[in-house]
Amino acid sequence: MAGNKNSTFSGSEPTWANACVGNNGSPGYFEYSKGFSTAANLLIDQVLSKKMDMEIDDLVYPVCFNMRHSVELRLKGAIQELSFVAKAKNYELLFDLSGSHDIGNIWNFFKCNSELLDNRYKGVNSLIAETISDIAEVDATGQTFRYPLSNESKKHLTDVASINFFRLKGKFGQLEHDLDKLHDLNLWLKDEYAQGTFTSKLSRPMIYRLARDLPPKSDWATPEFKDIKQQLMCKYDIGSRDLSKAIEKIKTHYVLSSVIGEPLPLKGIIPDQLFFFFDQWAPQNTKSLLPETPSLGLDYWDRSESILDSIKERASTRQSVWSEFEEKLTPEYLAGLHTLFYFARDKLYTEFYIELYKSTVSEINSYFRVGIQNVRESFMHIFDKTNALSNIVTSLFALGHSDLAEAIVDRYQVDSSLKWLERSRSGELFSYPDFAKY
Repeated sequence: MAGNKNSTFSGSEPTWANACVGNNGSPGYFEYSKGFSTAANLLIDQVLSKKMDMEIDDLVYPVCFNMRHSVELRLKGAIQELSFVAKAKNYELLFDLSGSHDIGNIWNFFKCNSELLDNRYKGVNSLIAETISDIAEVDATGQTFRYPLSNESKKHLTDVASINFFRLKGKFGQLEHDLDKLHDLNLWLKDEYAQGTFTSKLSRPMIYRLARDLPPKSDWATPEFKDIKQQLMCKYDIGSRDLSKAIEKIKTHYVLSSVIGEPLPLKGIIPDQLFFFFDQWAPQNTKSLLPETPSLGLDYWDRSESILDSIKERASTRQSVWSEFEEKLTPEYLAGLHTLFYFARDKLYTEFYIELYKSTVSEINSYFRVGIQNVRESFMHIFDKTNALSNIVTSLFALGHSDLAEAIVDRYQVDSSLKWLERSRSGELFSYPDFAKY
């Protein structure tokens, strides 16, 4: 019985030689495909290094079979990943992943449907099309390199004659590289579409581009705006209904609303409350933003005493700061601080800011119900962060509140300390990776 301790397919000593399979690892199409491609590459490298005694004529079959099977698995995995985009767009994606082995059919299904769902697939699809077509032509169903004869007893590969291992390595290596790009794009789009910023006709990047093409919202009541809308409908090949849907997305999106001149208010917190927080925080922490070069000089013990004094002073200051905030804090104010601080880690999708605030304010409301000590600890958790200003300013730039971010940078004179500041100002810090642009 497979799985018992005496089975061929079971764990044993030494434990480092045990491979995790089944539920002990949860492998999918991607992991299986990597196993087959790695095996193919190892054999190719052994042949090219001339370290194999076995005939090259014999090794070509397992090499090409592993390559071909790896590609079939990669394409099936790509279809599985594409299904998340299809579901987000209410698009029916029906394909028999377990029953189909014709690599040409699998590829055509993925190519056609992916490009219908999002134009960004066209670029990476064009990179892999030629080599996959080569595989489909020579071994469509996975039988050519598996058996010497077809089901009709015809000898395989009679019209090929020879296969060069150097060529195999180059072509297959490039294909793997490009299939990795496809995998990355699939994972990116899975997350992107989950945010909901798209319409049936326009992807997220296209809506971003549309927002930049729109005049400020204050000009929308002018007669000229009607002509502008007509021009935009022609440019994006959409109707008035699709344009209206896209504009609604723009008006309720943190970054895009700022592009049209009407930024959405921050959650739970207003600018004056942010300034008040940093007015207390800055005297204790702005030195931490400056680069230091610690050294063990002759003044080491004097500096040690100074450090102890600063610790005592900081403890006293923390109590003083808390007395300033104790009466001013509300669950919304505190949640607003927490959300701005932690959103900096997930700054590419501003939709997450709203969800993060909802969960944070719910948690902090429970602190207020339990007692003031919990509220104090939650506040001090943010106040003690030496990167509080850095994170919050990053979030403000990401959310389209550039004016407020610049006001904080100017008020506390930290522009020279924030090495990423120019990248935030230009938007580079929040830009998409190359494979996800359109």
